Amino acid sequence: MGTIPTAALRRIGDRFRQFLSRAGSDNSGISAVEFALIVPVMCTLFLASVETTQGLQADRKVSIAARTLSDLASQATIIANADMTNILDATADVLAPFPMANAQVVVTGIQTDILGVSRVVWSDTRNGTRYTCGQPIAVPAQLKPLLGTAGFLVLAEVKYAYTPTIAYLISGTVTLSDRLYTRPRIGETVSRTPNQGSGCI
Repeated sequence: MGTIPTAALRRIGDRFRQFLSRAGSDNSGISAVEFALIVPVMCTLFLASVETTQGLQADRKVSIAARTLSDLASQATIIANADMTNILDATADVLAPFPMANAQVVVTGIQTDILGVSRVVWSDTRNGTRYTCGQPIAVPAQLKPLLGTAGFLVLAEVKYAYTPTIAYLISGTVTLSDRLYTRPRIGETVSRTPNQGSGCI
């Protein structure tokens, strides 16, 4: 990229000085009135755009985190404690720069039997509440296997308590959330090694 010629810089400087000279000699007050009218509007638009952009970014991060959590958990046949820690850490990395302390992350293995009853077989969380092992859980009808056949799903849920930095248009805390079901990528099920953390013995 070329540099701006010195002569051009001088012309820009001269025009700017002329503008300042005219503005300083304007005794009618028109410039001041125009400035007073436009500044509140510009400030409103600026603050609103910053707040909206941050909110949309946080919401997008929540959706990507849920997808990441579900994808990572469904790619294994057996998940050990160390594996689950890594999966939850990766979810926290996806949420960055938004703090994980404001998020509730839950990943759950769901087994549907041949009668169509879906139950929790394992559940892990960070900052949230895990499901009780063996409890019935609702699954969308379109994701259930045909009667007479069994099926397995991994459910990822992410909730984030978003508090606007500026709080100009939105005051208080807004809960952003997303959930995603994924079928196992390898094999028929995703097993969780027995441990206290998953709620199963």
